[in-house]
Amino acid sequence: MRYGNLTAVDEASFDVGAGETVALVGPNGAGKTSTVSAVLGLVRPAAGSVRVFNSDPVRDRARIARRWGVMPQTGGLPMGLRVGECVGLFAALYHNTIDPAALLEQCGLSEVADRRWRSVSVGQQQRLSLALALVGGSDLLLLDEPTAGLDVPGQGRVLELIRRRAGEGCAVLFTTHRLDEVERVADRVVIIGKGRVLADSSLAALTDAVPEIRIGGLRGSEMMRLDHDLGTSFAVTAGHDPIAVTMIPAGEDPSGLLQAVLCWCRDEGITATSVSVGSRSLVDVYAELLAE
Repeated sequence: MRYGNLTAVDEASFDVGAGETVALVGPNGAGKTSTVSAVLGLVRPAAGSVRVFNSDPVRDRARIARRWGVMPQTGGLPMGLRVGECVGLFAALYHNTIDPAALLEQCGLSEVADRRWRSVSVGQQQRLSLALALVGGSDLLLLDEPTAGLDVPGQGRVLELIRRRAGEGCAVLFTTHRLDEVERVADRVVIIGKGRVLADSSLAALTDAVPEIRIGGLRGSEMMRLDHDLGTSFAVTAGHDPIAVTMIPAGEDPSGLLQAVLCWCRDEGITATSVSVGSRSLVDVYAELLAE
């Protein structure tokens, strides 16, 4: 995808299967929205190809659009429509026999069904946008920042609706800046930076690839001695109770390094508040990939 001299999406390649939820994450300007626009057939890529249901989303958009539901970041509806009327209109356009009242209940909008959509809160407008996507998204949901502007209960409701639709066999592609949402709902995560795919994997494969040891409660001077004596490389994270973290080198036994740390603390008469071996966080993996 190119805009003048800017290459917004550069040889990005991934797929989304039926019943699969894929999160597309990356910083602002990484190419997420441009990628979704290409999937929707709103723009044609300068090179490469896009297939939706094995069809060209530009040439065949009128036919395949009946099978997808789209939740854009921004978009408008006729200003005079009420919330319930919006859902009824979309159900008619999609020739969907869905019960609008039941969908409004699922999305937590029953109490505002008779209010004009412009008069409800930002969070309720966001949930209405998801409801309209769910009307059409029997086979594919394309969601751009689906929980933006929502409170914690609203976020949970949206994620549960996404999980439920994927469980019914729908393919789901959503963009987000919230990595905690990725951990809660995504089967796979595609990390994109400067238009290129930096990672495309299950969450477990990304975070379990390089385990790490975490030690809590050691002072800076103690960490320096530990690094010197064991030849490790701990980095201290900020916080009320600092946690020191080191990645376990490939091929090294995590239990062996953990035992060495525990023995060192005992011999030095140092009491750590916590010592553990575990997977890296998605936040750490994400930051490291973008820094490369």
